[in-house]
Amino acid sequence: MRHVVEAIAAETRYARAWLVLPLPGPRGLDVVGFVSPDPVLVARQLADHDRDADRLLAHLLSCEETLVIEDLREEPRADQAQVAYFGNRTSINVPMLRLGERVGVLVVGTFAAEGVRLPTADELAFIEQVAALVTSVAARIRAEDAQREAEQRAQAAQRLELLGRMAGEVAHDFNSLLVSILCNAELALEQLGGHEAAESVHEIRLAADRAAALTKRLLTFSRGQPLARRPLDVGAVLEAFLPVVRPLLPAEITLTPRLPRGHWAQADAGQLEQILLNLVVNARDAQPSRGAIRVAVERAALSAEEVAGHAGVAPGEFVVLSVADDGHGMPAEVASRVFEPFYTTKEPGRGTGLGLAVVEGAARAHHGFVALETAEGRGTTFRVHLPATDAPAITRGPPPRRIERARRGTGHLLVVDDDAAVRATLERVLSGAGYRVSAAPDGAAALALVHTSPELRLVITDLVMPRLSGGQLRAELATLRPELPVLVLTGYTRGASAAEAGPHVLAKPFAPAELLDRIGELLDDRAG
Repeated sequence: MRHVVEAIAAETRYARAWLVLPLPGPRGLDVVGFVSPDPVLVARQLADHDRDADRLLAHLLSCEETLVIEDLREEPRADQAQVAYFGNRTSINVPMLRLGERVGVLVVGTFAAEGVRLPTADELAFIEQVAALVTSVAARIRAEDAQREAEQRAQAAQRLELLGRMAGEVAHDFNSLLVSILCNAELALEQLGGHEAAESVHEIRLAADRAAALTKRLLTFSRGQPLARRPLDVGAVLEAFLPVVRPLLPAEITLTPRLPRGHWAQADAGQLEQILLNLVVNARDAQPSRGAIRVAVERAALSAEEVAGHAGVAPGEFVVLSVADDGHGMPAEVASRVFEPFYTTKEPGRGTGLGLAVVEGAARAHHGFVALETAEGRGTTFRVHLPATDAPAITRGPPPRRIERARRGTGHLLVVDDDAAVRATLERVLSGAGYRVSAAPDGAAALALVHTSPELRLVITDLVMPRLSGGQLRAELATLRPELPVLVLTGYTRGASAAEAGPHVLAKPFAPAELLDRIGELLDDRAG
């Protein structure tokens, strides 16, 4: 910019010039080369500046022709407080346009020391030539920056996708282990009765529950957790969850919710609760000794430009959940990494670095995104954007039929799982409940057993297996034995679609009672 000012000063009577550059977003603004007695104040004013409320700036950023303002003190659209502070006088404003794109405005002007100074025809022509050259250079720089940012986003997305797959693989294997731990702990508790060892087994059961919660967070990040999406009133769901969130905050931090009803999104209720919980805990840890956390839900319409850079997100109406704090904010280098899994600035033992990664993963799983607004010393606001939907029509039908059933059953069941420990555990659970059980290590072996076992009443299969997956086995059985129900057990879909898993799914890990209840539902429904 210094060279631009020097070139203009050499050929005209003007020694001051600057660029006004609009940035993405409703409040984005940058000024390059601005001369002022207080650069710190200028930077602060630009950070707070609302360009939509500045009538003169809005006009300059929409002009197609050069606009010369003889004296800004007489311009009704100018902010006179700002004019008085900086001592502005004449302003020559040349629009910077390239291929229909508005790069910005080149402003050449005078201050009080130079007084009012209208340009001659030659001076104006030279300034416009300089503006054309600056526009070309600025457009090229902007294109290069956009390309570099796109490449960085793509690389970051690839890293996150790889980490997501790794996390999902670990969670899948861990969930299979937890099936054995949880089910065997339950069986042991039933056998131990009042034995003193029962307390230790109970602690094992509680530890397994905590481990299951951790794997759920990993699966949320990796998008391997099956979602139960349906139209939800986001404000109503989150308001009902607030009693769980409030006890996590110390008395010195206030929680201020603004959760109006009527903002609907196609979402998973558990995921919404997880998003709110993680964001509130993050805001709590960012607070000083006392402060406030503000939680709000609103609706917003976003254009294609505003969702650009967020893969898989289409423009339209969004329900926006925002969580804001009065904390110390984040420096740019931290803000650029907050969604990376396992990245944390907390002390060892105070965080896993998964919380915000889970929030970002959940938003992406709902075809939405998370926006971050933060600055050191000015707090932090996270905004989770979820595609909005219409409220469901109210329908009144007969009340659902309650099925009363015992936890014991009869009949021949087939268990299919490539994990020998899981197979053995499920056999013990089902045999103890009165069923006759056969087992197979994969889908191909299961098909062979089905051919020779016409009395089979139900197949229970893992989804992810070698040779023939649970989804492929279900498809084969739909042709071979269409009357035979299939219950799919899944700890991680690993890219498998909901259609492949089928309508009857039980998420790992689960307790024996959950498994027996689902089996009872399927067999009762089939019998009815």
